[in-house]
Amino acid sequence: MLRIRQTNSTRPLHLTTLIALISVTVLLISVLINFAFFRQPEIMATKQNLNFSDVAVKNMPFTENGKIAWWQENKGKLHKEFNIPSPAKNGDWYISVWNSGSGFQNRPEGDIRVFSSETQDMICFRNDSDKCLQKDLVMRIENNRSGGVNIQIGDKDISVK
Repeated sequence: MLRIRQTNSTRPLHLTTLIALISVTVLLISVLINFAFFRQPEIMATKQNLNFSDVAVKNMPFTENGKIAWWQENKGKLHKEFNIPSPAKNGDWYISVWNSGSGFQNRPEGDIRVFSSETQDMICFRNDSDKCLQKDLVMRIENNRSGGVNIQIGDKDISVK
């Protein structure tokens, strides 16, 4: 009967493979964390109707604090470049910020009535049919009577100055 004897020379190979696997895993996790948390938000499109404004943003921050910080850092840019917000005569204004992460789509060709099942979950940013998004509301921002701003993220209302 032939006996196969294991030697210690195979152990370093297993250890080397394990170290390589751990290194690759750590590298992949680092890349994913970097991509998820350090990506730069980008304003993709805006639209305005009276004192109601819509803003499509790519790469919005994930956290509530990150979204509030995005608003505080970009409110000047929105006003300067897009005239957003545009207050009504009484001073009220409203901004809806939409996630454009999955990109723009064409408006469906079929029934385009307001309550059509094909279009009710879409918002379009131009009269062109190629600037439509599936509705994914990130936050609503509006002014309040005390001169501050209310930000609604999910079911939370946050007041900021």
